[in-house]
Amino acid sequence: MRNLLEINNNLASPSPQALTIREFKQLYNRDKNKGKEVAVKELAYIYFKCNHNSPYIIYEGNEKESKIKESIFGDTKWKPDSDVKAACDRYLKLMDTHAVLLLKAARKSVKKLEKYFEDIDLTILDDNGKPIYSAKDLVANLTKVGDVVMGLSKLEELVKKEDQEKAVTRGGVEVNKYNE
Repeated sequence: MRNLLEINNNLASPSPQALTIREFKQLYNRDKNKGKEVAVKELAYIYFKCNHNSPYIIYEGNEKESKIKESIFGDTKWKPDSDVKAACDRYLKLMDTHAVLLLKAARKSVKKLEKYFEDIDLTILDDNGKPIYSAKDLVANLTKVGDVVMGLSKLEELVKKEDQEKAVTRGGVEVNKYNE
């Protein structure tokens, strides 16, 4: 089951399959509003927080959380309750594959590499007056950054392909690159 939550015109809605899963059904059914505005916002929060294709994936931790809350709820004071957290956990368990887990790990490593390049200071010396960081090592690492970016792009494409192969729309029609 790949398309648990669908985003159309910046609105999240559960797929028919998702409503058979207890955690999503709970969020949807507890919202008594006719338009299910609260459920839509909570589902959007889950999607943007947990999906590996979320536009917020470039942010981490509290920054990611704040940007999502501000975007969806208009402020950062909203807090997910136990039902929303349970739906997040279920979403992650259902959506993560080996390829997705590798992609997430690769993105974390790229963030660490990014931090390394931001923080490196060639003027810092050790107790003996020798540079801690070598300019030669820095240059060698910089020449390999393109390979890292290409590798990450290939992994992202692999995950997209996997998502397309497993995606099913209403009526059992399989989605391919020509349907999108």
